[in-house]
Amino acid sequence: MTGNQETLAVLFADISGSAELFDRLGSEQAQKAISQCVGIMTRELGVFQGMVIKTISDEIMSTFPTAEQAFHAACAMSSAVENYKSQDSIPLLSRIGFHYGTVVRESGDVFGDTVNIAARIAAITRANQIMVTQAVFDVLPQALRTRMRQINRAELTSRLPQLDIFQVICSSDDESGERIGSPDQRKS
Repeated sequence: MTGNQETLAVLFADISGSAELFDRLGSEQAQKAISQCVGIMTRELGVFQGMVIKTISDEIMSTFPTAEQAFHAACAMSSAVENYKSQDSIPLLSRIGFHYGTVVRESGDVFGDTVNIAARIAAITRANQIMVTQAVFDVLPQALRTRMRQINRAELTSRLPQLDIFQVICSSDDESGERIGSPDQRKS
């Protein structure tokens, strides 16, 4: 790979329960609600200097100059989606995971282990949760570290070491649980 190496936070966010939304609303209405939520998340990440790398259906891949900016953006995105009311008042929730490390930037995209780890963190995250790695925890200011709790140690791939996983607590009334999601609670 030829490209520029940078140290960035890579964040994946998607709408949880989107398959159910298609079942309940039909294709046209569900796609409209999902597009509106993706637009809401995109606006929120922009406030914190996030850059959208790509969107695929109900998922956004973005980068941030710092883990702190990604932390604040993730909380803002989660809150904005939770407060969104679809036409039929069907609640929508996000799932957000991010990692901080070295990436290779090439042709408007980013590549490398940091991207792969961030994607895998998002994949094990439940609805209405934000999960991050030890690398994120390590670079955050102490005030933000107090808003995180260690959840688990996970082996994301056989070629990478186990990673400590932390849940971000955006507010004091966060009751989203302390578990990594089971397959039925993950992306749909």
